[in-house]
Formats: sequence, structure tokens, C-alpha cells
Amino acid sequence: MSYVVGFGDSYPIHVHHRSASIPWDGHQYSCEDGDKWLHSEDPNPNTLLGAMVGGPDQHDKFLDDRKKPWFTEPSISSNAGLVAALIALHDHPCESSNSNCVGSGIDKMGIFTNIHSFPSPP
Repeated sequence: MSYVVGFGDSYPIHVHHRSASIPWDGHQYSCEDGDKWLHSEDPNPNTLLGAMVGGPDQHDKFLDDRKKPWFTEPSISSNAGLVAALIALHDHPCESSNSNCVGSGIDKMGIFTNIHSFPSPP
């Protein structure tokens, strides 16, 4: 299982995050209003693509449960390290000195598809 939302075939679908679990329907909801989605068993209506959740416990057990944020909540501290590591491994499609490069904006899936691994030491 991947603990990065949207990466791989199996990843968390009950992420503990307001932007993922409350529908984007033009209404503003209070914290109390959000409780109905917090306690819902339905998958999140919005995918928080690329967010890394807390992950498994010390016994390698993971519960994809929105009401258990220690498993399913993405945090700034854990995601900062992940983003830094992925950026360091990312093959950018264009060199910065190449002014003829077209489409050099951010590719939201490129961070996953263009990852390369370091060769194993001899």
C-alpha cells in the first residue's frame, strides 16, 4: 500500500483533511458542520493528490479511517521531507539554460513518473 494519496493502485481514501473530506459545493461549512463528513464511512469526495498520510503504527498496521488521524492525516512536517526527497530525484524535462523549452511548468504527476533511482554501489 502507498501512503501517498493517488500514487499506486492502493492508497488511503479516507484522508483526515477538510479539503479532502468536505465536498466543494459552493457552501462554507463550520467545524461543527464538518463533523458529518468526519464520521462518514464514504470515501473522500476530493482526492488530496500527492499528500503523504501518517502511515502504519509500530506493528505495521494501517487503518484507512478518517477518525484516526494518526494514520490518515497528512502533516506539513512529514510531507516537507517527502517533497524535498522527490524534488532531489526528479529529472526535469528541460534545462534552465534552454530558452526554447516549451511546457516547462509544473507537471503534477511528473514528480512520480520521472523519479529515477540511484545505482546500487558496486
